[in-house]
Formats: sequence, structure tokens, C-alpha cells
Amino acid sequence: MGADLYIPSLYDPQKKEWKPCFNEAVEARNRLERGTPEYEAAQKRVEESYEQMLSQGYFRDPYNNLDVLWQFDLSWWRDISPLLDKHGFLPVPKTRQVLKMLDQHQPDFDQNMAKLPAKDQEFYKAEVRIPRDGDQRSELMSITIPK
Repeated sequence: MGADLYIPSLYDPQKKEWKPCFNEAVEARNRLERGTPEYEAAQKRVEESYEQMLSQGYFRDPYNNLDVLWQFDLSWWRDISPLLDKHGFLPVPKTRQVLKMLDQHQPDFDQNMAKLPAKDQEFYKAEVRIPRDGDQRSELMSITIPK
């Protein structure tokens, strides 16, 4: 389980470009015998195509200790899900509300970071950046939260 986040204007073109490559790689792999070096090489192409397909406009936040929102003492279910519209999109005004929540919970994030091993702290420092005023894009973000 986790939260799958999409920015359609970035994700859709990337998926359109890479999905045919992914499908071809899957078909080529499936024609090979499992466990052979050829199969393993084909599997690597499947994985590379899949990663490329998701490399723009997609983010997955797991429901485990790596969950970014948990580090802010926030929850996708409790705090974000109620802000979604009936289509599962987070409208721009609500995005600003989320950014405000993240700002308000920055002390929680900092405190939680201090408890983590150095390697995990480096991951979050490299991966987590909260947009500030003037830094926000007018995008809709689709969030899929499993029922």
C-alpha cells in the first residue's frame, strides 16, 4: 500500500513515450526461458523501461517508515485525502494548504530526521524539498489512495 502521486502534464507524455518500449521489452522477455542469461538481460530492459515510464511526474510514497509525510507527523489518509476533489485530484488551492501544513510541521520533520541514521537523513535531505511561495507550479496533482 502507498500513495501514488501524479502530475499529469509531466507523467502522461513520459508514459506515452515509454509504454511501447516497456510493452515490447515485456513481450521479448516472455518469449525467453526463465533463468537464462538472455531472460535476465531482457528483464533488465523491462525494469529500465518501467523506471523511465515513471521517471517524470510520478512519485510513490509507501505506508512504512520511508513515508515522507510520516516524517512530518502527517498522514495521507487523515490529512491529505479529505482535500481531494471527487475525481481524486488535489486542486491548486488545496496544494497551497498542504504546503502550509508541511511548513507548520517542519519542526516535527527536523526532530524526526535527528532520530534517523545518517544514511536515511541524507536520503531525505536529497529527496525532500518543499516549494515556497513563488516556487509553486500551477499543476493539478492526482493522488491515488487505495481504498
